Amino acid sequence: MSSDSAESSSAYWYRDETRARSVRVLESVRLYRAAEAAMRRRTQASMGMGENDLLALRFLIRNNQRGKLVSPKDIATYLGISSASTSVLLDRLERSGHLTRSPSPFDRRGLIILPTTASDEEVRHTLGQMHERMIEVANTLDEAEAASVIRFLEGMRDAVDQIDVPTD
Repeated sequence: MSSDSAESSSAYWYRDETRARSVRVLESVRLYRAAEAAMRRRTQASMGMGENDLLALRFLIRNNQRGKLVSPKDIATYLGISSASTSVLLDRLERSGHLTRSPSPFDRRGLIILPTTASDEEVRHTLGQMHERMIEVANTLDEAEAASVIRFLEGMRDAVDQIDVPTD
C-alpha cells in the first residue's frame, strides 16, 4: 500500500484530522519498533547471543560505567526472570567470556557480576556505528522539538506501563 493510499485509508476511517495525525504518529512508532527489533535480531546473531543475554550484557555494561555494582538478583529483576534462569544465563555468559563473578564486598554469600573488557569492546564495536547514526538524527532536533519528543515518549511509556484490569 502506498503512503498516499495509507493516508487516504486513515482519512476514511478517521475523518477527524487530529485523530488521523495521531494514527500516523503511532504508525511511525510501530515502524520504528519493527526496525529496532530487526536490529536487535541482527545484533544477537552477530554476537551469537539470545535476547536476554544481550539485554543482560548491556545492563551490566551500563551499570559498570555508572560505577554501580550488579548482583544476580538485579539482573533477574531487570529481565523479569527467575533466579534459576538467571543462573543459567550467567553460566552461559561466563563460559563465553562476557562476564565475571566476584564475591560481594558487602555480603559474603553474595556475588557481584562484572562485564569483561572484551565484552564491552565487542558491544561497542557491534553497536557503536548505529548509536552514532541515532545521535546524528537526535542532533537535528532543536531544544523545543527534543522536549516534545521526550514528552511524547514518556507519555507513551506511561500509557503502555498501565495494566488494564478487567472490571466486572
